[in-house]
Amino acid sequence: MKIDEAVNVINSTMTVRAKVDGDYLNVFSKDMISDNWFLKLNTKAINWDTVLKHWGGLTEVAPEDLARAMDVIQRLLDTPVNERFPEKKYRLVAKRETSFHPKYVSNIITGFDELVFDLSEDEKEARIFSEKELNQIKKREPSLAPSIDAMKVPEINQAILDFYKAEGNYGKDW
Repeated sequence: MKIDEAVNVINSTMTVRAKVDGDYLNVFSKDMISDNWFLKLNTKAINWDTVLKHWGGLTEVAPEDLARAMDVIQRLLDTPVNERFPEKKYRLVAKRETSFHPKYVSNIITGFDELVFDLSEDEKEARIFSEKELNQIKKREPSLAPSIDAMKVPEINQAILDFYKAEGNYGKDW
């Protein structure tokens, strides 16, 4: 189970909420703030021994929601740490001498002895590649690995962008 899936499942309950705060997942009552957690675990925890418990924070939590949260945490603990985090995604951008006209890789076509990059000037047409896909290409064509690494631009979650725009911080720390 991935961290974001765990948060979504817990947040789907009626009386319990979860929030990632740095390296920790805080589980708290719906009507409380995340600092008033009743369960707190490091996102890299591997057993219940390291999960912090503060049962005084169990204000108005339905037993079935508590059971659901505990089950989700158990599934998270059972998941290998390296599988808990979403896989990084990238766009490939070929920047020319002028930064005004970047070209986005919209597709990669592979043949028997060829590798073709389709380019587009429209960012919306850019294909989003997973880290795994790019590693497969680099393994097949090792001489292109430095170029692919130079072209990688992290794909930013639209929800994060929307948050920064709403806060007035869009582009300030990028």
